[in-house]
Amino acid sequence: MGTSQSMPTPKGGKWTGVKGEISGYLSSGDVTPQQIISSTISAAGGLSLRSSAGGTGGGRAAERVGGGGGGSGGRTAGSGRGHSVGRAASGLAGFGTALGTGGLAQALDSLGIEDLRDKPAGEVITRIADHLSDGLHGLEQDVLRGAIQQAILNAAELTGDSTYENLEASLQAFLSREGIEGLIELFLSQYVFDRVWLLIEDYVNKRTDNAGDITNMEVAVEQACRSNVHDEVEHHKAAGSFENQDWFGRDGLRVAESIVSGLENRLRAQGAVQ
Repeated sequence: MGTSQSMPTPKGGKWTGVKGEISGYLSSGDVTPQQIISSTISAAGGLSLRSSAGGTGGGRAAERVGGGGGGSGGRTAGSGRGHSVGRAASGLAGFGTALGTGGLAQALDSLGIEDLRDKPAGEVITRIADHLSDGLHGLEQDVLRGAIQQAILNAAELTGDSTYENLEASLQAFLSREGIEGLIELFLSQYVFDRVWLLIEDYVNKRTDNAGDITNMEVAVEQACRSNVHDEVEHHKAAGSFENQDWFGRDGLRVAESIVSGLENRLRAQGAVQ
């Protein structure tokens, strides 16, 4: 569960309040995971995690807002200075749509990585994540890439059989059950949790050395992230946002960025409704 990345929790400003809430959660339980998520997203300046080219993503880099450059090769989900998370979601949705209608070979063709046909599932998933996070750098790329990989792995639920054919069949079965919205929900749930936990894990470990308390808090934060993402995706599903979209086109990117923007607003608002 979560990202293998680690970094010091930022200091000063709004982060003082975040640390106070973490301490309150661990000591008295009077603070909810929703409040901590809300305060963390607010202190970080949003969901995007912008780091400079070639950087390793230090504390200040994690606080910057904005997207990275577009991908190269194959079709990409728009270009310019949009939200990097929205672009990744749009690209993943485009991949899933092509997979559902024409199989894994067509989906790989849509991304311009058709050389992956008949390769092992792990290699295919890694390259898809690399492609959809191409043009980003440092922690921004690492966290997005990791969330994309985990979302595809969770959707496929590969159990022992890591062949290309099983990956195709498993993903098609998932899409038949859950739709494109299910794949986007898996991705955004993983990304939001990784985004939040990356920023607070260091301080959580400083406040307690009780492994059980740390694990319980991690689980609670993850569940709260998933609940918020589910509610936002359901809102857009009810509005018909996932129907008949060209996810690689401008309209598809606009919808994906609207979902991410709505999710960010939802997460920020949670702290005010407790």
